[in-house]
Amino acid sequence: MGDWKAIYSASGPQEAQLVKGLLETHGIAAVVLDQVASPYPPMGEAVVLVRPEDVVRALYLVRKHQQVE
Repeated sequence: MGDWKAIYSASGPQEAQLVKGLLETHGIAAVVLDQVASPYPPMGEAVVLVRPEDVVRALYLVRKHQQVE
């Protein structure tokens, strides 16, 4: 993944995919690194990565979205 930076850690891949979709809707390229070891019970996490130049904007969007919920 090179220089991509983790900006969000989710308990599962579905949550991470939602965050990825939010970021992509706003023009930010994002990748989900699924580190969940097994489907039952889930162990590990899914991490959302973005390019270094998008970190600040991505963090802002995720935090703004969390406040709305």
